Amino acid sequence: KQWYQRRVRGKKNISLALESFSILCKQYPSCHLVIAGGYDPRVSENVQYHLELEKLAGDLHITDHVTFLRSVDSATKLCLLKRSTALIYTPSNEHFGIVPVESMYCGTPVVAVNSGGPLETVQDGCTGFLREPVNSQFAEAMRRFVEDEGLTQRLGNNGRRRVEECFSFQAFSDSLNSAVLELCLIG
Repeated sequence: KQWYQRRVRGKKNISLALESFSILCKQYPSCHLVIAGGYDPRVSENVQYHLELEKLAGDLHITDHVTFLRSVDSATKLCLLKRSTALIYTPSNEHFGIVPVESMYCGTPVVAVNSGGPLETVQDGCTGFLREPVNSQFAEAMRRFVEDEGLTQRLGNNGRRRVEECFSFQAFSDSLNSAVLELCLIG
């Protein structure tokens, strides 16, 4: 099983993904975590945080189970999304956030912090899992995918359907059209 986490920035709380994954890895050592994208070597915060994450992976004894891809192009991002068991989305109180929607569109379920944008996009138990930013809760959600071979496909299919129904251009157009018609009827 492969897990995917995007964006290497401190506020994204990637340490939650690493610490949760280390719990999972003790029981299922064949799992792998890919942390990809959002890295700019010209930004000192990115460089420092990346070093901190590599050290944390070493301290957790999961270095052999984690791949850091500092910067990825769109094709690689798409490949990672389509091939991963789930997207691990760890920022708290994040705005709407396009990353979970991209993941669900690719048919990949999302394990996200139960706050901010994911409350609008991810349906707990249907398109992924919403959890408090607690290592044991994230590890438990990841474990469910390992123990239920069909879970990724079922939740992934639901996620794709949700994006098409709620977040596609057609869905936004229909919603805007309804709002405008309602305003015209009121006015």
